Amino acid sequence: MKKIIIAIGILTVSLSWRAQAQQDPMYNQYIFNAYTINPAEAGTRNYGTASMLYRWQWLGVDGAPSTGSAGVETSLGKAWGVGLNMVNDKIGPATNQTVNLAVAYRISLSEKWKMSVGLNGVSNVQQLKLAEIENVFDENDPVLANNIRSFNPNVGGGILFYSDKNFIGISMPRFTEYKLTNQDLVSLDQLRHIFIYYGHSFRFGPYLKFKPSALAKVVKGAPVEFDLNGVISLFDVIDLGANYRSGDGLGLLAGITLKERLVLNYAYEIPLTQLRYVTVQTHEIGLRYKFGRAHFDKIESPRFFN
Repeated sequence: MKKIIIAIGILTVSLSWRAQAQQDPMYNQYIFNAYTINPAEAGTRNYGTASMLYRWQWLGVDGAPSTGSAGVETSLGKAWGVGLNMVNDKIGPATNQTVNLAVAYRISLSEKWKMSVGLNGVSNVQQLKLAEIENVFDENDPVLANNIRSFNPNVGGGILFYSDKNFIGISMPRFTEYKLTNQDLVSLDQLRHIFIYYGHSFRFGPYLKFKPSALAKVVKGAPVEFDLNGVISLFDVIDLGANYRSGDGLGLLAGITLKERLVLNYAYEIPLTQLRYVTVQTHEIGLRYKFGRAHFDKIESPRFFN
């Protein structure tokens, strides 16, 4: 009986760990670094970017998720792009460490539209540190004596169509599914994700842009999740926006560009689930540096997340 109760507790953690399955971490600021969800995004600008991001979710809740990431992406010549992204994701006793290498190739479809196709290789290590779980029933329970660790290599891909005002992308960062399990207790599934997103840029005069977008995330065993975003850009220096994630949270975004190359972003999220009775503290901060060409006034894909 006690194993069943412990299993329910661990399963509750795993279910909360990305909505009923071990899902990839999701950021409010993915709109500023879209190559983290679609390898086809790598190299679609006329400059490279190096970025760091950290997300503190549900502050004040023991074992709440925290995610850190760092990456770099750039174009190679006129047709190729490469990207590297590293993520450390932790919730309770579970950690998920990922290194993602992306390669993309782009072609012109017309005077206005281009297409980019990308592939990515994934090195992933999952761990469940059962020994860190406090067992209120039996401190010597052998079920919790051993940790679980698994190395899961994978591949994924995506495609992107874009112009100077529109973009539409679809990706599956992992083609293969994995199960992380010990025979006595629990199984955590690493499932396929499909991302589908679209956005448009409206210009109102020389200094004001409005950039709405939408993203759908499809994962087996979990409801389809939608992100709706709107960002206002002033003078190509200040970004202000809001986003809504279906059944999850409402967030505010802000960003500032310093001397053309350095971009600082911040996001604050309010949960819409029952967690709102426990915490309203989710913070996300990101830093990007643009490198390569000295001028950014002629951008191949001037989408809102550039």
